[in-house]
Amino acid sequence: MLASLPMLRFCRDVLIGCMVLGTIWGGGFLLLRVMPDVVTTILNFSGTLGILIAFGIFVPPITLVVMGVARKRRGLLVSPLVATGIPAAIFAYAGYLQMLEVRNLEQRAFLKPEAKHELVMLPSHGCDSDCMQVLAETSYSVVGHEPLTDTMTLYRKASGDVCYKPDNVATLIKFTRAGYAGLCTLKSPIKTVDDALILERLTGKNAQTQVRLPSSYDGVLYSFIERKDGKDRLLGRWADGSVRAITDFAVGPRFDDLDFYGAALGVRFTKDPVFGHDDILARVEKFRPVMKLPDVQPEAVWAYGDLLNELRKSKRTAPGIQEPVAQAPIAHAPETGPQTGTEEQASR
Repeated sequence: MLASLPMLRFCRDVLIGCMVLGTIWGGGFLLLRVMPDVVTTILNFSGTLGILIAFGIFVPPITLVVMGVARKRRGLLVSPLVATGIPAAIFAYAGYLQMLEVRNLEQRAFLKPEAKHELVMLPSHGCDSDCMQVLAETSYSVVGHEPLTDTMTLYRKASGDVCYKPDNVATLIKFTRAGYAGLCTLKSPIKTVDDALILERLTGKNAQTQVRLPSSYDGVLYSFIERKDGKDRLLGRWADGSVRAITDFAVGPRFDDLDFYGAALGVRFTKDPVFGHDDILARVEKFRPVMKLPDVQPEAVWAYGDLLNELRKSKRTAPGIQEPVAQAPIAHAPETGPQTGTEEQASR
């Protein structure tokens, strides 16, 4: 009986310390919640609020530690650790459960589409780098939205002489700069899409409004959807992010947009630009007249420089080809490997 008294005193002191810290920290938190915005703004502007918060967080546990050492009461000495450790463990466990909740929303193994589709809907504004890569490396046409008007637009891949027309030369330059020489896009407005493969990318509040996600989830939610005869069917869903609690709980392995798009479409996208589908020298020759168009400068100069750089890397000779003289420097294209193939005409 007597041997149990020190343990009882220890537990009592731990409980007293936890109650004191809980009362002080809880009271301070409630005070901040009910404090008028004017007072909070004044204290925050003067720097007093930060000092008071730091005082309320650190001084009470330090005081308990000093009292525990001075009076040889080990319960008071360890009570700050217990008071912070138990809530931290509870919050960490709650974060782990929320991570499992997000993971349960995933559908990593994709279902097969029920029909063959010609269109892919991307969450893009304008034909950005992902749109160009899908067009260049697959047989799909892309549905996106125009940056300024947000009009739903159909982007179709084209190649050959049509790309050198004034209306399309800007996208020809854009594709060349991205590493796809000789390709361009033909775009046209589209009102509705009844049949397509949809690659959806939701972030922040947009994801939480469409899918029930924990508020502590910080990341992106990707969905692969088949639209057939106007009806949507979920084929797969990946989450790229983490739940932020006391520590971050990653939902799964990290990936980027192209990783998801490639897995959904069954395509292995190249990570580096691939110049053209035929002779680079022919590209250089056909691109020379574009240098005279004032509306696409200096991008045309840079794109021409990319072609020349790629031509040098392939160790080919180009008699009569002169580098352009321009105020803007010629950009250097990233290192790429050769790719062979035939030039495609305008797709569907």
